[in-house]
Amino acid sequence: MVDENGRKNEIMVGLKANNGLNEKTLWERRELLRSQPNVHFIEPEQFCALAVSCRKISRADEGAAGLKGLHSEVEDQFYYVEEERLDQYREGAFCPNASLEFV
Repeated sequence: MVDENGRKNEIMVGLKANNGLNEKTLWERRELLRSQPNVHFIEPEQFCALAVSCRKISRADEGAAGLKGLHSEVEDQFYYVEEERLDQYREGAFCPNASLEFV
């Protein structure tokens, strides 16, 4: 796909990544982060719970990879969720894998 300026773009999960930005696609950027030992990809509800927790956490978004992120300064751990999954969760369209059971 080519934009109005003649630059080649790639689309992944509804998000655009300019191929000229570090020559990496969204998928490649995400996979690079996944390979780091202190990086965790989490579910949207876990991300929201961490964001409002009492832990010492700061934002660590990776916009080029289409990720919202949090950094736990005490543990030096990064927690990421894909922007599109977080948006679905906020809109109520996200369906987690586990079903709720009333006991």
